[in-house]
Amino acid sequence: MKRFKMAYVVLCHKNPQQINLLLESLKDEHVEFFLHVDAESGIEHEIRHRPDIHFVREPVMVQWGHYSQIESVLKCFRLIRETDAYDYVHLISGQDLPLVPNRTIAEFFKAAEGKEFVKHVKLPNSTEMWGCLYRVSVYYPRFLISKDRRITRLRDRYTNVVMRVPFLRRKLDALPDELYKGSNWMSITGACMEYMLDYIGGNPDYDRLFRHSFCGDEVYFHTLILNSPYRENVVNEIKRYTDWDTGPDYPRTLRLEDYSRIREKGQGCFWGRKFDLDVDREIIDHLLLEA
Repeated sequence: MKRFKMAYVVLCHKNPQQINLLLESLKDEHVEFFLHVDAESGIEHEIRHRPDIHFVREPVMVQWGHYSQIESVLKCFRLIRETDAYDYVHLISGQDLPLVPNRTIAEFFKAAEGKEFVKHVKLPNSTEMWGCLYRVSVYYPRFLISKDRRITRLRDRYTNVVMRVPFLRRKLDALPDELYKGSNWMSITGACMEYMLDYIGGNPDYDRLFRHSFCGDEVYFHTLILNSPYRENVVNEIKRYTDWDTGPDYPRTLRLEDYSRIREKGQGCFWGRKFDLDVDREIIDHLLLEA
């Protein structure tokens, strides 16, 4: 009988001690880990090396909002394909923590019958500027991809000019007619991951268009999955708890004072983010004792 196997894609850039705690907490007979450690972080040598932990050999410097966020995931996917076949692939960050025992996670996905857990909305989305279509319709030079307030104001003006003038917008012929966006943290079947790699390999223009997108990682994978044969199996949830409401940072860095909220609003969730050892170690220790 085939053994049930899961792969964790872990995207990380800081706090190797915290990453080690995460890897230890998720260690299980069903699990292997595939890490992309930001090329500029210099922390890979401080992360535990075990037979079940695999590192991307040529990591990239990951920049928020840039194609490099997509590239880091694709590198992990390709490493997974080279290594073995897995029933499920979970995307998490180095600042995630499990909220339930590994047994609970494994039993749930064993019984999931091939469902794809992908949080998504269809575009255009009326709640966002230009229906969120600007993310792929506008060509963004790399210097405009930044959280700096001055750059953000400049980027918004640039976006509005391009979106108001049809001939300035990019042609989206390489994309399906129906576009989707959502959380870049998801749990998908190994077969779905394989499909995406095959599609990208056979349709290089799809990947090329996203190289100058803005926050394209929230559109790239969702659009592929929701236009694939796997769309019928998609469940619009991801079993992850994140606090986008409380602040002061978004998402909130969770602290011990958030414990009750995590347990109440995160009921039914398997992982939570984000946590930071430098901000509040107590909540990390508390949750790891329970997981």
